[in-house]
Amino acid sequence: SSHLVHGSRLARTPNGPLRLKARAAMVIKTDLCAYTEYRIYPGRGKRFVAKDGKVSFFINSKADALFHHRIKPSKLRWTQAWRRMNKKGK
Repeated sequence: SSHLVHGSRLARTPNGPLRLKARAAMVIKTDLCAYTEYRIYPGRGKRFVAKDGKVSFFINSKADALFHHRIKPSKLRWTQAWRRMNKKGK
C-alpha cells in the first residue's frame, strides 16, 4: 500500500480485481464580495438588500461601510478592482 496515490484507496469491483479509486474533493459554496471581490466562505460576511431588491454580499463591515459611503473600490489599493485597473497580478 506504499505505492498508493495520496487521497486514493483501493476498491474491489463487484466481480473483478482491486482497482484504484480516487476520493472526491469536498466542495464548499462560496460567494463573492460585491465590493472587494474576495471569496466569502460559509459563516462569514453580511448580506444587504436594497430597497429595489438588489442583494449585495460583503466580506466584512469595512467593505459594507465603504460601499455605503459610495467610495469606489478602484480607488483603494487592496481591492481586486484596483488591481485589475492597474494591471497587477495575472
